[in-house]
Amino acid sequence: MILRVTLFVLSAIGFVSIIFLLFSIFTLKNIINPNKDLIKNNYYAVVILSGNPDRASVAAKMYFSKNAEVILVSNEDSTVKNYHTGGLTPVHKIYLNSLLSNNIKRENILLFGNNRSTYDEVRELQKIKAIKNRKILIVTDKYHHYRVRMLLKHFDISQNVDLYPMSPSLDVSDKKIMQSIILEYFKIILFYFFDDYDNFISPIHDR
Repeated sequence: MILRVTLFVLSAIGFVSIIFLLFSIFTLKNIINPNKDLIKNNYYAVVILSGNPDRASVAAKMYFSKNAEVILVSNEDSTVKNYHTGGLTPVHKIYLNSLLSNNIKRENILLFGNNRSTYDEVRELQKIKAIKNRKILIVTDKYHHYRVRMLLKHFDISQNVDLYPMSPSLDVSDKKIMQSIILEYFKIILFYFFDDYDNFISPIHDR
């Protein structure tokens, strides 16, 4: 009897291990090499998800080349130190200043949500009536692409939304890239367990 139970437990552990291994391979493959969206000729809005200031300059180029009407900027509630003044600057203001310096009119830039995570950002996008049934282009990073698409499907707003994934700049080290991939992998695992896991694990900043 004890032998049967032991064999059953070992078999179960082996089965779960194989499933987890296959899941890990599938997930890492999609993080590293996500399915690319076919970028269209025009969009109603370009959306910038917070996390990388370089997204603003890319979004500005997309705004003009895709004849967009508005740019939506995540209204992230965190701040960063301003080394010129010594004070703190809201993250969304960094994006605003970058867009303004790229000749985007302020009236065409809309802040949305009160966000501290990618989950928050996509959830708040879902609430914006003006973009429903419109073509939307989201600018994000390459290794962020897969998780963003997961969240778009989770909130049922994936239709008419394309993702423009930015490749890492040449000055980004291999170590930094590997950290980004691993971080995305664990955030996806946490999403499967908790959905909005920021409510469970507050120290992790979901970017």
